[in-house]
Amino acid sequence: MKRLSFIAGVIGILGASGAAAQTAPPRMSQAEGLQLFQAAGFKIAGGKAINVCGTASTPKVTYLDLNGDGAPEAVAVDQNVSCYGGAGEWFTVVAKGRDGRWRAIARDTGALTWEPTRTAGWLDARVVSNCPRIWKYAGDGYVRPNGCAVEPAGKPAAGGVTAADKAAALRAAGFTSRGGKWTNGEGECEAFIEPEGVRDLNGDGRKELIITETGSYCYGNTGQGFYLMEKAPAGTWRTVYQSQGIPEILATKGAGGWPDIEVGGPGFCFPIIRYNGKTYAFNRQKEYQPGACARR
Repeated sequence: MKRLSFIAGVIGILGASGAAAQTAPPRMSQAEGLQLFQAAGFKIAGGKAINVCGTASTPKVTYLDLNGDGAPEAVAVDQNVSCYGGAGEWFTVVAKGRDGRWRAIARDTGALTWEPTRTAGWLDARVVSNCPRIWKYAGDGYVRPNGCAVEPAGKPAAGGVTAADKAAALRAAGFTSRGGKWTNGEGECEAFIEPEGVRDLNGDGRKELIITETGSYCYGNTGQGFYLMEKAPAGTWRTVYQSQGIPEILATKGAGGWPDIEVGGPGFCFPIIRYNGKTYAFNRQKEYQPGACARR
């Protein structure tokens, strides 16, 4: 029963997905849930997920409708630097075939987000590892391109923010460009700005940037941190807030129209921070398992 309880619990975890529309976890039997995890590249032993390196893992599973047909696909994401190298990010996208079984349609190391563009009806995928690459659907799965996706300097990038703006924000957050990557002072962890990290959070007509930094050396088991950057009227960028964790923008708001942010990570109890007019501060907690916050 331990194995089946683990499957039932993890299947319901949702995460940020970029341009893709999140869907509720589909109803499925324990046997189908186990088959999904196996297709995603995991074994289940002793009530735990075991990754491709044979080590225990806590994968994050998101359900998305990537092709607009109303049926969900699933994305499993794992973090483990010693297993996957680089920033330690690994993903598998699985879809249900005509035979009713789940199968992998994309798998690689790197940070996965979704573009607003489509190929053959399927959302294009952006994967950032050593460089950004745009994956496109080709009949029975996604194809990894050989070349890197490059944003021309001076031209508007996602959300009307230029590549120069992104570089200035990364420098203002303390990162340095080395060999095509933005890294921290010691070079152990990598930073980048995903497409959904360019957004007008407070409704003032100007875009803010969310910088994602990855690496267990910097963030331990969480494997990720973020910087919320705002452009001042003078044109310089400043850090509004920085934290370990995975940010999820909420509908509720604080001072000045800034949205509340849930800061995710391992476990089932997460803090929600609220803007107080100067920066973000702790406001409340949200638990995804009864009593999870009480146990902290």
